[in-house]
Amino acid sequence: MSVKKRLGWIGIGNMGAPMAARLCEAGYEMTVCGSGRRDLSGYAAQTGASLAKNPAELACRADVIFTMIPNGEILLEIAEQLASVPLTGKILIDMSTVDPESSQKAAETVGRAGGSFLRAPVTGSTHFAKTGTLGIMVSGERALFEQCLPYLQVLGNRQTYLGPGEEARVMKLLINMLLAQELQALSEALVLGQKLGLPRAEMLDLIADSAAGAPIYQYKKGTLRQRDFTPTSTGYNMYKDMKMAMALAAASGTAVPTAAVTMQMYNTLMAMGLGRMDNTSICLVNERLNQPYAQPTNSED
Repeated sequence: MSVKKRLGWIGIGNMGAPMAARLCEAGYEMTVCGSGRRDLSGYAAQTGASLAKNPAELACRADVIFTMIPNGEILLEIAEQLASVPLTGKILIDMSTVDPESSQKAAETVGRAGGSFLRAPVTGSTHFAKTGTLGIMVSGERALFEQCLPYLQVLGNRQTYLGPGEEARVMKLLINMLLAQELQALSEALVLGQKLGLPRAEMLDLIADSAAGAPIYQYKKGTLRQRDFTPTSTGYNMYKDMKMAMALAAASGTAVPTAAVTMQMYNTLMAMGLGRMDNTSICLVNERLNQPYAQPTNSED
C-alpha cells in the first residue's frame, strides 16, 4: 500500500487559496506559505493546513509542492529558495501563468537540487477554482503527469497532457490571447450598439445566446449588465498575458494582427489606470475612446 504524499502550497491568493483548500478537504496533509508577507494563520485554522515560514521550510515538510503565483520572476525566486534544500524525490507542480523561458529556468533549478518539475497552468477563474472545475493543461514527463493526476483531478475536471517541455505554457498564453480578443470584440459591438440605441442588457443576452457567443460572454454577461467590474481576473493580468503571447509571436516570426490591435487596447487600459479592475474593463476603454457612458459601480478609488 502506497504512503499518502505530503503536500505543500505556495501562493495563497485568489486562485491558490480555494485550490489548496480543496486538497485539504480531500484529506491530504497540507503545508502552506505565501509568496509575500500576508498572515495566513486564519487560512490555516480554517482549512486545517500547517504553516511554513518560507519555501525552504515547506520543501522539507512536503513531497509534492504546488505553486500558484503572479509571474515568472517570482517563480524563479521560489525555485531558488526550494533548491536551497535537497529536493531528491520531490515534485514541484507550477500552476501559474508564466512565460516559457522562466518556466524552463525554474525546471533546471529544481532539477539541479534533485527534484522534478511539472507545468500545469489552468483555465478558469475563482468560481471554477472553488468548485474544482478548472481545466488543467500539463507538460513535463508523462510518467510524472500520471503520478500527479490524482491531485489534479481534485483541482479540475479536465486534464490534458501536451508534451514533455513548455507546451502547457504556450497553450495557456494562446487561450488568454483569444480571451483578450473576445472581450475586445464584445466591447466594440456593445459600444456600437449603444450608440445606435440598442439596450445593453438585451444585447448581452442575445450575443451570449448566438453563434458568436463565446463561453466567456455567458459567464460575464451578468456583471457586464450591472456594470460591475469587481475583479475575478484583473485587466493587469490580461495585459501581462497578452505581452507574453505577443513575445511568443515575435520570437517565432508569426504575424498576429488582430492580437496586435488588442494589445494596444490593453496598453490603453493600463494607461487609463484600470489595471486593478476586472478584465472586462476593456469595455470602459472602448467607451471612453468613443463617448462617455456611465462610470462603473466600483471604481478603483
